Amino acid sequence: MSPSYTKAVRRTVVASFIAGAGAMVLLGLVAPITMQGGLAMRDAMAATVDQSAPVIAPLDVNAIEARLNDADRVMAAMRVTTADDISRLDRLSATR
Repeated sequence: MSPSYTKAVRRTVVASFIAGAGAMVLLGLVAPITMQGGLAMRDAMAATVDQSAPVIAPLDVNAIEARLNDADRVMAAMRVTTADDISRLDRLSATR
């Protein structure tokens, strides 16, 4: 057998395998959905929704600021515990 014939056979086998795998995926994923009516037009119909006025709650600025201050304290504590790790990473990743 010539090398070109071997290449052609190999390409044919690979293409056949890919086509078979694609067909299995198509049958395994798409067929159950269509058989159960997942793509039926009745499911795609828009449902009516009763709209009401949005409920706007007043903002508690003091509570928001307290949460932000809490987050700042937590971040500062985390920076202290990871400062040596970050400095080591900076030293290791320094480009020369």
